[in-house]
Amino acid sequence: MLEKIINLKFLKYSYKKGNTLSETLIALVIVGVVFTISMGTIVADYYKNQTVVRLKKCYSTFAQALDNSIARNGIVENWEFPDGLSERGSYYFFRQYLKPFLILTRDCKNSTADQCNYTFKELDGTEKALNATWARFFLNDGTFVAIQSNSNDKYKVVYFYIDTNGKKRLNVVARDIFMFEYWIQNDDNPEYVGRFLPFGHEYTRDELISNSNLNNCNRARNGNYCAALIMKDNWQIIQGYPWAQARYVVQ
Repeated sequence: MLEKIINLKFLKYSYKKGNTLSETLIALVIVGVVFTISMGTIVADYYKNQTVVRLKKCYSTFAQALDNSIARNGIVENWEFPDGLSERGSYYFFRQYLKPFLILTRDCKNSTADQCNYTFKELDGTEKALNATWARFFLNDGTFVAIQSNSNDKYKVVYFYIDTNGKKRLNVVARDIFMFEYWIQNDDNPEYVGRFLPFGHEYTRDELISNSNLNNCNRARNGNYCAALIMKDNWQIIQGYPWAQARYVVQ
C-alpha cells in the first residue's frame, strides 16, 4: 500500500513538472523565429554567391573579348576612337572592336524600344534611364550590356553597365548591375590602358564604402563602385557591402 502511495505521489509530481501549453507555444515561436532568421541568411548567402558567380563570368567574358580584339586590331593606343561623348562613338567602338568577339542574341542598334528600353535604380533609390549615347546589346546567356564612349585630349574611355541577369528584376546597381571601364588613352594613368577594370578600382576598400563619393558602394550613394569592392574583397560579398538596399523594379 505504501509503495502504491509513493508511486501516485511520484506521478503527480512528474505531471506538475511537465510543460504547460503556453510554455510549449512560446518554445515553438522561438524555434520558428530562429528558423526564419536562419533561412533568411541561407537564402541571402545563396543570392550573394550567385551574383558573384555571374559577375565573375561577365568580367571574364569581356576581358577575353577585349584581349582578342587587341590580337586582331593591334594595340589599343592605335584604335580609331571618335571624339567626345556621342552615340556614334559608342556604337562604332562596339561594332568595330567588341561585337566580333561576343556571342549575342540581340544588337539593339539605335532602338530604345521594348527590351532595349532600359531603366533601373541606383543604390540610393534614384531612378535612371539610359540615353541614346549608350550602345545596348544582349549576350547569349541573357546578360544585358550598355556601353558609352567618352574622350577629350587627355583620355579615351568606354564605360560598361552590365546587368548580370538581364531584364529580370532587381535591376538595381550593386545587386545585379555593375559598372566597368576600358581605357584607350589615359595620360595621367597610362597603366590603366588596355585593361578591363571595375569602375572605382583605384580606391581603397575604406574609400569605396564611405559616403564621400557619389559613386561609392554605400547605400546613400549610387553604387557604381560596387564591382570594385567585390573584386577587392577577393570576389566575395562580405561585411560592409550594402546588400539589403535593393528595391524591385518592374519593367
